[in-house]
Amino acid sequence: MSDVLAPEAAQDAHLSAAELAQYREKGWIVPKWEIPQSLIAEMRKEYDDLLARNPQVASDIILAPHQENGGSMGIKGSRKWLEFATQPELMAIARQLIGDDIILWGTTLFGKPPHNGKETPWHQDGEYYPIKPLETLTMWMPLDDVTVDNGPMKFIPGSHTPHELFSHSWKDGNDKTINLITDSKHFDEASAEPLIIRAGQVSFHDVYMIHGSNANRTDKRRAAFIVRLMPTTSFYDHALGAETGKKHPTQGYGTRPLYLVSGEDRAGNNFAIGH
Repeated sequence: MSDVLAPEAAQDAHLSAAELAQYREKGWIVPKWEIPQSLIAEMRKEYDDLLARNPQVASDIILAPHQENGGSMGIKGSRKWLEFATQPELMAIARQLIGDDIILWGTTLFGKPPHNGKETPWHQDGEYYPIKPLETLTMWMPLDDVTVDNGPMKFIPGSHTPHELFSHSWKDGNDKTINLITDSKHFDEASAEPLIIRAGQVSFHDVYMIHGSNANRTDKRRAAFIVRLMPTTSFYDHALGAETGKKHPTQGYGTRPLYLVSGEDRAGNNFAIGH
């Protein structure tokens, strides 16, 4: 995809000082720029096609749909998801948040189907990631409008500021999308702020942010496409990912291909194994 932006798109993709300050203070932002509705319609169709190609996989969570060769869950993905993830405007915003040198290392689709869409308990994304030093920017793109009733993502504002991973505990049960949950002593759930946004808007949040979402009990789906980006000054440790993968085999952290989507590999060793 071209990195050249139309003047109006470039203006909308430029974060204001207030937006940058909010990201530093709260840990997330929703910029003015939005994904065109025509592209949202294309993403929805690609999602329907993905589900049709992979009837054996529940729609609650699908890992690495951008991988065409089976991905982390053995799914049949498509390059379309890589194109959706690297839209020039998204990359322009990401560069303002984590620098010019960026690797895309993961994507996820959360289906949140009607009536039985699973909850995502309170957690920090970085608890799972084999990245050293730990730095990741998450781009969160709803394919459907997010309402107060259909299980919106909720953030604990400022929880990223200590820049550390808090203790987590394992909680069994297949009623959740994840089972490793941030211990409640680290945050005040009453301070949570819901992310209520339209399909087309995009949220960006820090890897240390404590967040989660309730189950979807409405009559309509609340699907979202998530993209994980890291600055190339960090190292993606596949060996550590393989070790982590013994507890979370579907994650595929030991075999994830990396994609240099902006700049160059500053760490100098992220692509030593070939991608």
